[in-house]
Amino acid sequence: MNVSQLLDQVCDIVREDGERILAMRQPQVFTKEGHANFVTSADLASQAFLMEQLSPLLPEAHFFAEEQEENVLAPGYNWLIDPIDGTTNFMRGLRHSCISVALTDHGQCILGVVYNFYSDELFSAVRGQGAFLNGAALHTANVPVEESVIFFGTSPYYRAVAEGSLSVLRTLYRSCGDLRRSGSAALDLCSVAAGRADAFFEAKLSPWDYAAAALIVEEAGGVVSSVAPYSLDFQHKTPVLAGAGAAYELVLQAAKEAVQKGQI
Repeated sequence: MNVSQLLDQVCDIVREDGERILAMRQPQVFTKEGHANFVTSADLASQAFLMEQLSPLLPEAHFFAEEQEENVLAPGYNWLIDPIDGTTNFMRGLRHSCISVALTDHGQCILGVVYNFYSDELFSAVRGQGAFLNGAALHTANVPVEESVIFFGTSPYYRAVAEGSLSVLRTLYRSCGDLRRSGSAALDLCSVAAGRADAFFEAKLSPWDYAAAALIVEEAGGVVSSVAPYSLDFQHKTPVLAGAGAAYELVLQAAKEAVQKGQI
């Protein structure tokens, strides 16, 4: 399989899907399990389109997508899909949402695409071949901790980790330049890859939230991890940390302290 050629095809599909999402008017909104957890008819239509278009590219691949009832990472190839990451942003017209598609091979991510259909920014990576934004190479930044900008998520669906999340943020705020909350983990991670931010933290994310963007960060020179006893195995919800240089180390230490206190 030529993964670079596959990437080109995936990018075309994702761009077309973005156009379809933007063309939808007043999508229906449904609730899911968890606090303030929503899905729209646009999410469902996006996922159906992606599965239909991706399936013939790699017929042996399985699908591991957010809006499926049964989600299990199967042996071999898996497409990990978040049809709209930042659904609440999308519902409220905040214009900061994206499509995220990753391909894993026996548990290792080998291809990732994140597309902000509002700004027409397409982030992409193939393992071992670098990370790109609309064809231009990406590189993480490396600034002093006191000047660093750190993105974070609040894991709003999982209120049990709220105290741990806030504890980590208080620790980070005392040392970093400033904090940012955007409502899209995938785009936050891509901001780290692009050098727009220096680190990222969220206490509980699903595999489709981070799989594609994590590869993009790594290929841009950054580090992505969880914190023990958790791991990034694409099987479970987990804390996700990312960054470069001292900013990543700051986030890692803060997350470790929260875990040790039993807050995460």
